[in-house]
Amino acid sequence: SHSCPIRSTYYRLGIATMPPRAELDHHSYDASDALAKASNTLSPTKRSSTDAPIAKAKALRQRERRRRPRLVFRSTHGITGSVATLCVCIAIGAHHVNIMPNVLSILAAIASVVTASSGMSIVDQAPKQTIVMERPFRVVPPHRDAFKRTASSIYYLSARTCWNTLANNNDALNWIWGISALCYAIIKFIPNPRDVDLTNGNTWVFVIPMAAGLTVDALFQLPLLQCNDGLCWNEDVITQIDLLWVLLSGLVVAFVFTLAFRGVLDLRRCYWGAALVVHAIVAYLIAKAFPFLRKQVL
Repeated sequence: SHSCPIRSTYYRLGIATMPPRAELDHHSYDASDALAKASNTLSPTKRSSTDAPIAKAKALRQRERRRRPRLVFRSTHGITGSVATLCVCIAIGAHHVNIMPNVLSILAAIASVVTASSGMSIVDQAPKQTIVMERPFRVVPPHRDAFKRTASSIYYLSARTCWNTLANNNDALNWIWGISALCYAIIKFIPNPRDVDLTNGNTWVFVIPMAAGLTVDALFQLPLLQCNDGLCWNEDVITQIDLLWVLLSGLVVAFVFTLAFRGVLDLRRCYWGAALVVHAIVAYLIAKAFPFLRKQVL
């Protein structure tokens, strides 16, 4: 498609005109465009008599553009996001066939960190919040905060992936890692009681499940709790392949919301779909962790 002069000017100035990952290309041409263009050649007296058809043509053109947007990946965030998703998929496959799984896992983690970091610089392009549901209870996700929380979770999962790969028997390093992971989880994922809105359904749908899952995982990074009766948390419970699947889910969910912010997908459907993914992950991790936790308690 041909580039728009105004959009080109924005890109020369370093200003992104759309949210992260991709950009909508609206340079499609249809009958309504032709009708609107033809109206510009009419005289002022004739133009007034065609205002209603012109308005209808513009409305039709806007509906058509919303109905058939095309995605063009141009930004750094879009490229790194695609590369990170591909790397994680390759790393998952490498673990199944046992071909350089550690190397590919580290590359996937690095690419994911780069993706999350590049997205943080343009997070303000996302809407502040959207009313997803009003009855029987309000669900109003604060999208910018959610974007930052997702980036923090990707940082944590990437660090966990690298640590699993590079783990050693040095007790001092293990304690440094365990304490650092737990402090990071408490700071980034557990909401401040003064800021949390318990009347907002989003708190129960997203914030609390993510905080619980990631903080529990961080808690069991402490050497004191990591192993019990021959079972170790990182090797036998939440394994490297589990981390990669959760990391892939985070990248995909972030990308799906990007499409929703651009009108490519319905935002409410994306929200509830993402909520289903999060709760499925939490349920899966609970099922895997239950035998280990039971041994810890008993």
